[in-house]
Parts: sequence; structure tokens; C-alpha cells
Amino acid sequence: MKKILQAIARLLSILYKILPFFIGMYCYYPVFITQDNRIYPFLDSLYASIKLYSGTTESGIAVGGLLQLARFLALAATLSILVNLLNKVNDMINGIKLLDSGSTIVYGDSGYAEYIFESLRPKIRIRGEEKFISGGSRYLLMFSGDTANLEFYNKHYESLKDKNVYIMLEDVARQNIENPLLTVFSIAENCARQYWKEHPVTLNERIAIIGFDNIGKNILLYGLQINLLDPGQHFEYHIYGDGTAFRREHTELDRMAPDQIIFHDEGILDYGEMPGFDRIIICGGKDGNSNISVISKLLVSSAVSHPLHVYAPNGDIVTNLFGNDRLICFGAAKETASADIIFNERSMEAARRQHEFYYRQYGGTPWEKLDSFKRYSNVSSSDYMFTIDRLLEKGTPVESIAELEHIRWCRYHYIHNWKYGSETDSSKRIHNCLIPFSQLSEAEKQKDIEAIKSKM
Repeated sequence: MKKILQAIARLLSILYKILPFFIGMYCYYPVFITQDNRIYPFLDSLYASIKLYSGTTESGIAVGGLLQLARFLALAATLSILVNLLNKVNDMINGIKLLDSGSTIVYGDSGYAEYIFESLRPKIRIRGEEKFISGGSRYLLMFSGDTANLEFYNKHYESLKDKNVYIMLEDVARQNIENPLLTVFSIAENCARQYWKEHPVTLNERIAIIGFDNIGKNILLYGLQINLLDPGQHFEYHIYGDGTAFRREHTELDRMAPDQIIFHDEGILDYGEMPGFDRIIICGGKDGNSNISVISKLLVSSAVSHPLHVYAPNGDIVTNLFGNDRLICFGAAKETASADIIFNERSMEAARRQHEFYYRQYGGTPWEKLDSFKRYSNVSSSDYMFTIDRLLEKGTPVESIAELEHIRWCRYHYIHNWKYGSETDSSKRIHNCLIPFSQLSEAEKQKDIEAIKSKM
């Protein structure tokens, strides 16, 4: 039935294009054959009918309703043919781009999709529209919402299952995806990772996180894994927003000592307390616009001496209102949706090299066969490399950095609800190394120390 309908559609398309010609012949020939100055009335009618496709009629001939209709239909047909020709040319250009090993096809209606498309090299980027384009080296799905991205992936699964696919999902944890060709990324995760790298902490800060949607949650989770400067440090993370569901999902948050997480589930700000924080991060809402009223109230009600850190994808709106001197804006597309950040190739390559070091030294599972949880454990470690570099520049002993790396490793597991047990059992999320660094065997300590040395 589908093939029959397609055949009928093709037939109608052809008839639509040739109908103006036959109407022209029908209108012109009876007139031309009666004119004495026409030597070849049939050929003249043929020429005049073809001219209709340029939107013009034969001079000196009265244009009746039928001929007028033919002229408009012919013009529409001409435009349709030109559009088809342009599409064919575009397909040819895309075909050349597909020959490149880095060819990237971008689908999606979000502003982030448009940003990354413009940031890619012209010779490898292809904008996917309604038609699915086969043969790309990698596909990027960035529709406005998880449902739309998943529906597109499911609709074209047979074509995409053997391709490198990057899919934007805010409510699906990437650690749950086992297909090594399918990379899940989150704008909220990217934002948090880049925030802490762009605005690193000093020792023992009191941090207020105002707003606890996806951005706030990831600011906390990545802060716990990146902000490790000293085994005896004491950071306080004060969460202003409902963290009830978050605590149900992450049952081991009390294992983050000596750092402390304090939840203010009612979300009510004590403005008199705000000046006591070393850092205030305002990160409510998906678009950041809801933060404007919070900023205004804080600036009016509190004698805050430090600039406010504000999630503002459209930073110009916020800074135009309040000025640059009192605010530090983060979360712009260049910080969350650039090609380097989304494809994360440097971080993944660093994670792979780190794992291969362990694999060569101590055996285990090769990178290609790692489950996603362990793969992203290595990615978490490569993210922490930013902090390690800072510590090495300060002359921090390798042994101390190894202890901090162990703490980070433990926190990654605790965030995913692992517990200590004398016998490691991945199926039950139990590991026998989830203990303080001082209690590890000398052999395990040495592994961490050698891993740090391998990065130097």
C-alpha cells in the first residue's frame, strides 16, 4: 500500500509540472493557427507554452483565466524544480563531506545544536533536517528534550546502531549506557565540569548552592570529585532547594567527610547568613532566567563581599541588568556545547591511557571490554587531572596526591551507592578498597602512587 501511495505521489508530481505546458498549448494553438503571420503555429505554440515556466505570456495575446492559471502553475513548478536542483547540489556537497573520516551530522532543534554546528569545521559538518542522512562518521542528536532525542534514535536505530552517536539526555545517567558507540552527554554535566575548572576553589570554602535542579545537582557532584586539595580539608556545601529525592538516589552522601553537605530543603534563604559564605552559586532553572529575582534580592538584602556566581546561558541579559563587577556568569554555550566539550575526545583519550597503564602493570579488563561504570570512573579521574596539575605546580608530594586520588575514587563509587565489603562484588556494588588511604595495603598504595607518577 505504501509503495502504491508513493507511486501515485510521484505521478501527481509529474502531472503538476507538465500540466501548465498542455494548458498553454490548448490556449495558444487555436489562436496562432488563425494568424496569417504565423508560419509555424505549432512551433510558436510550443515555444510560448515553454515560456510560461519563466512567468511570461506571449505578447499581444489576451491572457484569460485559464492561461493565467497555467502561468502561475508553471512558475510554481519552476520554483519546485529549482529547489530540487539546489537540494541535489546540497546532497552532492554532503556526499563529498561524508568521505571525510570526521564527518558529523547534527540533528536537533535546540540552540545548542545550532551552536555546535557553527563551531564545527565547514568541510565535515552536515545539518540533518527531516531526511535521514546515511554514511556519517558520527551523529549528534540535540533536540529540545530527552523524549525527542530518544524517539529519533529509536526511529533510526537500525541505521545508527553501528555508528558513533552522541545523544543529549539530561535525565539519563551515562554510566547506565553499555553500548560503547553510544555516548550520552548532558549540558548540566558539561556546565558543572567546566565551572569548577574555570573557577577553582581555594582551601576550606563555605559554598552556597542556590537552586537544585540539574545544574545545581551536577555542580555539587562534580565539586565533590574535583575539589580535593588536601586530605584534611573541610568544605561545606549548603544546598538551598529540595534535595529529598536526590538523597534517596544517592544514599552514601554522608561518606564525603571531611567535607560536609548541608541540605536546606525548604529552599528559604537566610539573607543574614549569606555574607558568611566564601562562594554563592545561583543555578536554578533550565534557562537561568529564574535566577534574576534571586540575584536582585541578594544584592539588596545581603552585604555579600564576593561576586555572585550565576548560571546564565544568556549572560548578556544578567550583566546588562546588574553589571559585570558583581557577577560571575557561567553556562554559556561556548562552555557547555563546544565540539571539544561534547565529544570530550581529550578526556576520553586521557581516561583510556590511564586505564591502559593499570592494565599493562596489573592486568584486568582491557578498555574495549570495560563496562560503562568503570569507563566513566576513568573519565572522572581524567577530569581530576586538572586539580592534580595545580597541586604538582605547588609542589604537593606525590604521596599526598595519591591519597587525594583515592578519595576521589571512593567518592565516585559512593555517589553511585557503592559500599565497603571485605569481598568485592560488582553486582552488589561492594568493594574492599572503599576504606581510608591509610588502611590500604602497601601494594594498593603503590598502585595509586605509580598512577600519579605516570601522569607527570
